[in-house]
Amino acid sequence: MRWKIKTLGMTLLLVVGPLASAWAGSLNGTVKVGGIFKDETAGDLSVMPETFNIYEGFTISGIDLNGTVGRRGYYRLDVREVNQESARGIFSFRVPSRFNMFMRYDRHRQLFDPAGQVESVRKNLRGGFVLTPSADLKISANIGNQKKTGSRMSYLPNEPGFLGSGYDNNLTTGRVEIAGNRGGRSLAAAYDFSTFSDDNLAAADRSGGVFSVRLNGPCYLLPDVVSHLVRASYGKQKLTAVGTDYELGTFQYLGVVKPAPQWRLKYGFNATTVDDKSTDYKTDEVRNDFDAVWYGPQGSVNAGYGRVIHDSWQVTTANVWRLGGTWRIQDNAKVRVGYDSNRKTDEEQTTLLKDMEASRFSADLEIEATDELSFGGGYMDRQRSFPLVGVETTGKRYRAFSRLELSGWGSLNVDYIYSDDDYTDFDGNDDGGETTWTHFRADNSTVTGRVDVDTIRNLKLSFGATYLDIGKDLDIEKSILSFAGHYDIGKDYFFEAKYNVFNYDDYILLDRYYTANVVWVNFGYRLSVD
Repeated sequence: MRWKIKTLGMTLLLVVGPLASAWAGSLNGTVKVGGIFKDETAGDLSVMPETFNIYEGFTISGIDLNGTVGRRGYYRLDVREVNQESARGIFSFRVPSRFNMFMRYDRHRQLFDPAGQVESVRKNLRGGFVLTPSADLKISANIGNQKKTGSRMSYLPNEPGFLGSGYDNNLTTGRVEIAGNRGGRSLAAAYDFSTFSDDNLAAADRSGGVFSVRLNGPCYLLPDVVSHLVRASYGKQKLTAVGTDYELGTFQYLGVVKPAPQWRLKYGFNATTVDDKSTDYKTDEVRNDFDAVWYGPQGSVNAGYGRVIHDSWQVTTANVWRLGGTWRIQDNAKVRVGYDSNRKTDEEQTTLLKDMEASRFSADLEIEATDELSFGGGYMDRQRSFPLVGVETTGKRYRAFSRLELSGWGSLNVDYIYSDDDYTDFDGNDDGGETTWTHFRADNSTVTGRVDVDTIRNLKLSFGATYLDIGKDLDIEKSILSFAGHYDIGKDYFFEAKYNVFNYDDYILLDRYYTANVVWVNFGYRLSVD
């Protein structure tokens, strides 16, 4: 057996938990081992992301352990497919009200070309802790690293371009924060930092940090009516190779007023600035938001307005409107309605898409007919246009769903979504002729369902299905079928099996197709030590 534990973090995930059980007052959990069998036929391996991280062979499918250390310590170890390239897991340890720490790892692959040769691999490792020495003080910190390797698609044959044919970079990010709380008021200071390095492109190397202070609590003059939150930050970002420095600053304020039990008024202010020291060029954004909510016996109504200004000389401005509400009908039905619009004006026509107008209306209904049965639906209408460049998109979306649970029998869940989107590009003629346009439409039908059956003692069966049909100017079908079973063998052992069928067909581009049959088989053991 070839172990593929890639990092010190994953090693800790495997050994710290079992070693800690020597001190533990109790230990319980499950261990699963098995195999994966995969048979695929493909003209294009990149069309089915759900199979990118499924690898054939023997696998330690899962180690899930819970235990105690001494009288107050608790830990959790949960790792999956640890000997596979798709390894992932988390380890956590906590002492209630005093200390909490975690460490997690995952690996993920993406494919970009039909042959599966152009790929990207990301490995993420992150750990952190929260220390609470007293009820008024909290200290927290975390640090993480993302290692990304892969190759790049070439837009022109045999010409990799400025960025090259591959990448091998590291991104490290972290945060340290100290927060104090007393009398309902809190003060916190934090420092966020990051470093990025690319072995193939030194010009992209950069590092930076941001220091921030946050203060929030009730108003001293009207503590029962008004509360405030203020946050300010300042930081620097530096491109190492070219010596370019950026200074970043933000100021945020949020005020909440409750003049009466049924009313809540909110005002938010957000100002950000970025100063490029190499060119002495500054960009900034100022946002003002006003919101009001009224709470009634059967629901609530909310309304809001926001204004955004990009750059102090108003290169672009935006006005945002919001309106919505939620109502309950006879305690078993809920209705939600919302509308928002955004109109952006490019004062000097310097942005790529210039002016923009967008709006969205949505309505949802959910009915709880009985304790076992619920169903509902929804509707959404969305519009977006760029009048100065002659581009417009419109779309409608419909949804229906149902949930049924029968004690002793199982459950049924079904969702259906249909969307119809229209993209239009108007092309005006300078000679005064008639306007021409290009038109593109695509509709999307998606059905998902799951059935769980547990009528037979010690046996649980499930079936799941997802079907996607994209039509109009496209003609694509995609489906995933899943069959699974779990059987308990006595008290301590169990057997699991799952069979999935993946299918993708593009009836316009005939070489874009994919079919795969995947079987998972696992044998498990439940352990318990007191």
